[in-house]
Amino acid sequence: MQHWSEQAQKNNIVIAESGDCQFCGAPVEKGVTECVDLSSKITHMINHEDGIKYMTIFMCVDAHALQHPEIHGRWSNHFHLTRLELIFNNDISWNYKLSPMLSHVVDGYKKIHKEEIIISPKLKERGELTVCTIDNSENEEQYITLVQKWAKSVYDSYKENHHISRKIADLFKEKYSL
Repeated sequence: MQHWSEQAQKNNIVIAESGDCQFCGAPVEKGVTECVDLSSKITHMINHEDGIKYMTIFMCVDAHALQHPEIHGRWSNHFHLTRLELIFNNDISWNYKLSPMLSHVVDGYKKIHKEEIIISPKLKERGELTVCTIDNSENEEQYITLVQKWAKSVYDSYKENHHISRKIADLFKEKYSL
């Protein structure tokens, strides 16, 4: 997988190295670099087993990726939006085993829908919370609640694209009899 800065360069994005995150608006000092660093930290603010049980590991990754699509590959939004679709609207209890299965479905989907693009909401309008909110959680219960709220608000901000994530989610459930 490409480093996020290489993907940004490929997308002709100039990275601001100071101030708030230029994509999500997180109140950081070193721009998107600090925002990405925080995103790595927050996925493991509770123990690993609880992170899987409450799906916070996956929701953090999805929310952050969808808030920063300019530094990810073109098909990243399809994967992350669909995973949130499956978690929030299909009551799929996500685990590591399911991620490569979803990747396989997205790979097949993109062969048929080569030109399709998920249009991202405007900068800083991709959810109500940021990594800073999650990083400032005071205990495990608050952390879990905030991660769920963050991921849901990011998912909701992509409402114009839910027909796509539903279509891919249906293919996933059909392929794997879920």
